[in-house]
Amino acid sequence: MKDNIHIILDSVSAVQETEYLNDPRIHVVRLTVQHGTEEWFDGDKSLEEMFAMVDKTGKLPHTSQPPLGDILDVYNGLVSQGKKVIFITVASALSGTYQTACMAAEQVMKEHVGADIRVIDSKTAAAPIIGFAIKLLRKIEDGCEDMDELERYGNDLVARTETYFSVNTLEYLRKGGRIGKASALIGSILGIRPILHLDRDGKVEVADKCRSRKKVLKRIVEIAQDEGELESFYVSNAVAEEDASCVAMELQEKNPGIPSLKTSIGTVLSSHLGPGVIGVFVTRKA
Repeated sequence: MKDNIHIILDSVSAVQETEYLNDPRIHVVRLTVQHGTEEWFDGDKSLEEMFAMVDKTGKLPHTSQPPLGDILDVYNGLVSQGKKVIFITVASALSGTYQTACMAAEQVMKEHVGADIRVIDSKTAAAPIIGFAIKLLRKIEDGCEDMDELERYGNDLVARTETYFSVNTLEYLRKGGRIGKASALIGSILGIRPILHLDRDGKVEVADKCRSRKKVLKRIVEIAQDEGELESFYVSNAVAEEDASCVAMELQEKNPGIPSLKTSIGTVLSSHLGPGVIGVFVTRKA
């Protein structure tokens, strides 16, 4: 195992659900979730516990990026050991983690001559972030230790990855102010479930609308397949394991043998999207 370059991820990556959590070259900084007077680190409560709190109070949790001090502690610890560092963050459009990680990296590199810290904005969330880390580790194991090349490769993976997701309830988007009460009411009455796309600039756009969950699951696979051959795919969900398994199975049948990963979507994202959300992420071949 080559140990000169280490990778930091934030908890939105869902790395804690994979075997890579135990890889000594992978480090995790956690976002926080607050509901009323109760605050916890992402991952310390289950999705079911958090959704029960929302059902009881009618109020959504608030989320916060990892504290600056936590990021500095990890940077300083690794740099003091002579390690080079790559931090892959959740999309900058969704969290301030990327900006804070960049600010912390600049500070540490000023204080430690020769330190090399690169920060990559994943422009996505959940499972593909750990997917990027896995591919970077494999490239390092294959002999690449050039940080410029690794950074270019990481950004190339980001550019070739697309994010699609669909919510099973519009209530969380309404309570979070992302759609109006009238839109949520009409959507609920008509049974409309939008399929959303996070574009390269981090803007959320409607890719399609369906009238049933079954049609959503079929259509989101079709959309993911539309724009070219896949190199890998990822499926994430919030207490929708059966639906996520069906989507993953269908994608695997259409793309036999390619790498894939299925995880939950985590409490931070789920606090904004609600139970039943399905995310499909595809990295297309170069």
